[in-house]
Amino acid sequence: MTPNLRNSILSPQDLKVLILEVRKYSQWFGQNAVKAKVTGSGYVGQPQVSPAAAEAINELAAKAPLSTKSLDELIASLEKLEASLPTIIITLAAPAPAGLKKTLVAWCRQNINPGVLVEFRFNSTILGGMVVGYGSHVFDWSFRRQILAARAKFPEALRNV
Repeated sequence: MTPNLRNSILSPQDLKVLILEVRKYSQWFGQNAVKAKVTGSGYVGQPQVSPAAAEAINELAAKAPLSTKSLDELIASLEKLEASLPTIIITLAAPAPAGLKKTLVAWCRQNINPGVLVEFRFNSTILGGMVVGYGSHVFDWSFRRQILAARAKFPEALRNV
């Protein structure tokens, strides 16, 4: 089973949180299954999970009844997905707001790869623009690089101000 990459999963960290939540749910499910067999009572104390984790679990439950085996298979497929998806690192001059993150991830998924994960970092020394890294490739569109590239013109521009 290969789960779909949800729109709420933007970064490798988001995917890791999803895996941890499904693992926590699986542990609760397994413990309650044993309790239900022994005492004959129903499942109690269901853990709170994120909407993405709830969607993944509900998608699994829609295909077949939930079991510890099916939840373990879901966890394994999510871990396999985590290992196989490409990751791009985007460094900005300030922390990226949620709207900007979603816009950049949507663009990357539409133009680069539908399964790409984007890790956001910030570094105020780039002054503006962005630096994009993928593997050993780095694409620097920062203002700092532009200023340093035009180092000879910069003092002349300041004298004319």
